[in-house]
Formats: sequence, C-alpha cells, structure tokens
Amino acid sequence: MAVKRQRNSQEVSDSDPTGALSAARVMARALAEAAPDAQRLHLARAFCHRLVSAWWDKISEGDGRFPLRPLLQPVEFADLPEPAAASADSIGTAAASVAPETAAYAIGLTYTGMLAPTYRADYGVFYTPPQLTTRLIAQATEAGVEWKTARILDPACGGGAFLAPVASRILQALPDVSPKILVKNIGARLRGYEIDPFAAWLSQVTLDAVMLPVCRKAGTRLPVVVTVCDSLKRNPPREKFDLVIGNPPYGRVKLGADERARFKRSLYGHANLYGLFTDLALQHARADGVIAYVTPTSFLAGEYFKNLRALIGRDAPPVTIDFLAVRKGVFDDVLQETLLATYKRGSTEAATVHEVLPVGQDRLEVVDSGTFAVPKDPSEPWIIPRTPEQATLVDRLHHMPHRLADWGYEVSTGPLVWNRFKDQLHRRAGKGRLPLIWAEAVTADGRFVFRADKKNHEPYFEPKAGDEWLVTSRPCVLLQRTTAKEQNRRLIAAALPDAFLAEHKAVVIENHLNMIRATVAKPKVPPATLAAFLNSAAADRAFRCLSGSVAVSAYELEALPLPDPASLKGLTKLVNARASRARIEAECDALYAQDERAE
Repeated sequence: MAVKRQRNSQEVSDSDPTGALSAARVMARALAEAAPDAQRLHLARAFCHRLVSAWWDKISEGDGRFPLRPLLQPVEFADLPEPAAASADSIGTAAASVAPETAAYAIGLTYTGMLAPTYRADYGVFYTPPQLTTRLIAQATEAGVEWKTARILDPACGGGAFLAPVASRILQALPDVSPKILVKNIGARLRGYEIDPFAAWLSQVTLDAVMLPVCRKAGTRLPVVVTVCDSLKRNPPREKFDLVIGNPPYGRVKLGADERARFKRSLYGHANLYGLFTDLALQHARADGVIAYVTPTSFLAGEYFKNLRALIGRDAPPVTIDFLAVRKGVFDDVLQETLLATYKRGSTEAATVHEVLPVGQDRLEVVDSGTFAVPKDPSEPWIIPRTPEQATLVDRLHHMPHRLADWGYEVSTGPLVWNRFKDQLHRRAGKGRLPLIWAEAVTADGRFVFRADKKNHEPYFEPKAGDEWLVTSRPCVLLQRTTAKEQNRRLIAAALPDAFLAEHKAVVIENHLNMIRATVAKPKVPPATLAAFLNSAAADRAFRCLSGSVAVSAYELEALPLPDPASLKGLTKLVNARASRARIEAECDALYAQDERAE
C-alpha cells in the first residue's frame, strides 16, 4: 500500500491530542460505514496501520535503530483514500503527545470502531479502557502477584490493553535493574496470544512503545512476545504462569469434538467464549497462580455456566470482585453487565466485593460492597451484593431456604418462536385461532393487556395438527424474559386473567415471556399474590443480587430465595382487597426483612 503522506485541511491539531483521538474514531467509523461490510476489515487495517506508522515515526524521532516493527503475519489492506491517509498521519502524530497506553487504547477503539458489527460480534472484539486495566492490575497485586518475578500471559491480547501496562508495572517493580537485563527479563516473562494478526501486531507495537526508552538505553529492542494463534486450540505450555490477565472475547460458539473434549469439565449446554477462556486460564495458571479477567456477569447465575462456577469454586475461588456500576462511556456497545475479578488457585478466603464507578476519563470511584464466599455447592447461582446497600439483603437471602417450588410453581419459557410459524399468525380472530400472547401484553405496571403492537406481531395464532405443545390452557403468571439493569424493575409480571382464559379456552404464549405455572392443584401462594410479589421493589432488589444477564431466565427465577409461603397470607389479603400499591410494597419489604436463620 503506497500512499504518499501529506497534510491537508483535515489535519488535527497536536495541541489537543485527546480531542484528536476522539475525532479519529468518529471520522474513521464514518469512513468505514460508507464501505461494504466485506471491505471494512481491510479498510480498518489500512487506516490504522497508517496511523500507527505516523505515531511510531513521531515517538522514535531521531533514532534510526528502532524502525516500526514489521507485521507479524501478512494481512490484506484496502486502498486508502488520500484524505483518509492524510488524516491518519495527522492523528498518529497527535497520539505521540499522550502516554503509549492511552494512545494504544485510542488506536484500538479506532480499529474496532471501523469493523463491521458482525465481525466484532463473531470475535467478541471490545477493548478495555485504561482505568479498568489499572484497577485490575491493582487487584492482581492485592491477590498476591509478585511483579519482580511473575510470568504473565494475556491469552486474548487484542491491541495490548493489558500487556503494555503490565510491562510498565514490571518496570516500576525493578527500578535499579540495568536496561539490558530489563529488556531480556520482560521479553522472557511476558506472553500474549491473539487470533487477529493485525491486532497482535498492534499489541506488540504498543509494547515496543512502552519499552522504547529502556530499549534505547539498552541498545536493543524487545523480542517478539506476541504469538498469532487461536488460544483455544493451542496446547498449554509446560511452564505455567503466575498471572493470566485480560479481557477475553465473549459470545456463543460452536465447538469441534476436540475442543469440546478439552473443555468438557466447564461446559454445560451452549459454550461461551469467555467461559472457555476462563477454563483456559486455569489450565495455564500455576498451582498458586492468579487469574484477573474482565468478563460479563452472566456466569454468576446462568444455567449454562453451572459447571464453570463449580470449576472456579473448587480450583480458583474469587479473591476480589468489582461490579461496574454503569456501562455508558465505558463499554457503550456491550449489552451485558461487566465485572472485574481476580481468582487465585488454592484460595480459601472470602472475596472482597466492590462497586466501581468511572469518574471522568481516567479515574474510578471504588466503594466497598461487602464480601462473598463461594457456596457449598459452587455450581449454584452466586448471590453477591452489587452495591453497599445490598449487603444486608444478601446476608438474609443466604439464609432463606424457600424457592418457587416450595410455593407450588415451576417456570418454563413461552414455547412459540414466532418466526418459525409465520404463516400461522393472523390479524383477526377466526375458527380454530387462539390469542397469541406477546411480551407487550405484560405492562410495565404489572397488568395484562391483550395486544400485539410491535412490528410483525399479530394477535392470533392458528395451531395445526401436532402443535398441541404450543397451546396453554392452564392458569399461569406471565413474566417478561428480557430486561436490563438500567430499567426501574427487572421483574415485570402479570397473572393471565381467569376470565380471559375462560373466554378463549386456551392461548399461545410467545418466547419472550416466561410462564410460571402451578405444579399442584392448589399452590400455597395464589397466582395473583405471586404476580404482586414479583412486581414488588423487594423482589426486584433480591433478583438483582442474583441475576447476571439481561435475560430473566427460568433457571434464575427458580433459584431466587423467597420468604416462607406461610408468611404470605397477609399479602394475599391485601391483593384480594385491592389494596394500594404502597401497602403491598410495604408488606413485601417486611417479608424480605424477616430473618429466617432461627427457623
């Protein structure tokens, strides 16, 4: 790719490097979005290679001994338009005005922002902000990592978000060591694996930038420490690591027979990339090694992660857990809740739990939320206080033995996946057609309203022979399956009215609703009382201590600690009397305030 470097009207001022890097992301994403998805990867690589070249030219100015490191593997570049090339030059020069780790993060965001959404989703590409990297490194230190001697691996090193600051941390720990020994030492102790050859090169160049002052004094450059490979298919090294750190990719993945056999111990049903990388970290960590990861929170309670929880609980219990209070401005494109955690093989201490809140661009506010001990059966959902206010509630939840089964109910998902039965959906009622219940039928304030308001939603369904499994003719409580932590309530429920069921004899319930149905003829808690309880702020607070994803799953609902069903007689009276919302809320608060330890 031969593009002459020049400046033009799109040049960004060096006087505002932070603004320049932000502008780079906006401009680069707009450039990429104008291109077909099939070309965006090659365009992103071309733009960022040009940007990095200008960055390196500036930080290594006047020293011809250390040219920009060549690509670790050949990659294909798109032809870069002249104005874009000039902007990349200007932005790269501006990046030299900030610390290498800050510049590398901005370059990484520029690269990922140019990628097609499908590519980012397939590879789980999301780079870690520097303040979170700094926090996780501090937590690894607290967990016992000795930076003077530790061998460290990032098995999904991306653009060097962790390797570069880890190298800086090692340099801080060895202030009196000669430059030549430092270069050799870090080259021998630091390792990174990355499946994307261009991201692997970015990671190595970022390390080169951090080490450049030391390398100049030593008269030699850092050896290559990043390997282009699929970490999940690479055999574990014979020599283990003291620390495995990083932000592994996430998302469901199909495994071949060999991979499924290798990770069998941590799998239950669907495989998720970050779960596999957690198992991989345990395989790579030495007997008293530390794992420090940024991951989604879904493994804390999800059924598909029950074997992974059991593995972590037995082999490397958590030492610290930080819940990220907000996603906006940190991982804007990520739907899942996020946590930072360290785990230590052989640990027996309870983990310290914190809520962390980003303040500005480079600082975190850290608040103590309590402690967490792995349950006796570590495969069970982990109930952990996300905030300081939840600590007392979590203590009570750990001593509440009752579950939905004790109330006389079970949970299942609405059986209809509508897009598999498009020709059976109808706008009008007719012979043989049943009401189709969508998620919008359960209103935010806990009422049932028969409606089909959204695109492609129709209010009636016509079952065919063999579709009996789709039909529901029993009373049930309906509950929305997908809610986010930012919503006022995670649990949004409504009883399917007896009168509606009597009128239509049966209904069909769509997949975005949970059905909570009685397992006995007369459950200990009536359906209307159950719906009122689930809609309470008290139940919502309890569920938030357990749930780790945007899905309100049947598994998590059935694991939610509940009051003794005998104690709900007062709530039933209030519901039957159509008491005010305030009185019902007060009664539910009192139910969760009871201490059942002595019972």
